[in-house]
Amino acid sequence: MLTRRPLVVALMLGLAVTATGCASSGKVRVSSAKRCAAHGGTYNAGAKSCTYTASTKSAAQTCQSEGGYYDTAADVCEIGAE
Repeated sequence: MLTRRPLVVALMLGLAVTATGCASSGKVRVSSAKRCAAHGGTYNAGAKSCTYTASTKSAAQTCQSEGGYYDTAADVCEIGAE
């Protein structure tokens, strides 16, 4: 039993890190409002759109233009690999 203890400890630590979200999944979730503000726009939560001085783009359009997946229900953009 003593020879297995380091393995058990390592497995438990790995599970704990994964459960707490410390493990990197390669994804980033950013709210549409924060993304809009970061790009210099004003976010309209009712219309789920970002207004820039030159044009208005939907949250889905800006997310997809960066290669992301837009989740309408959660109003977030996921960028990165699975």
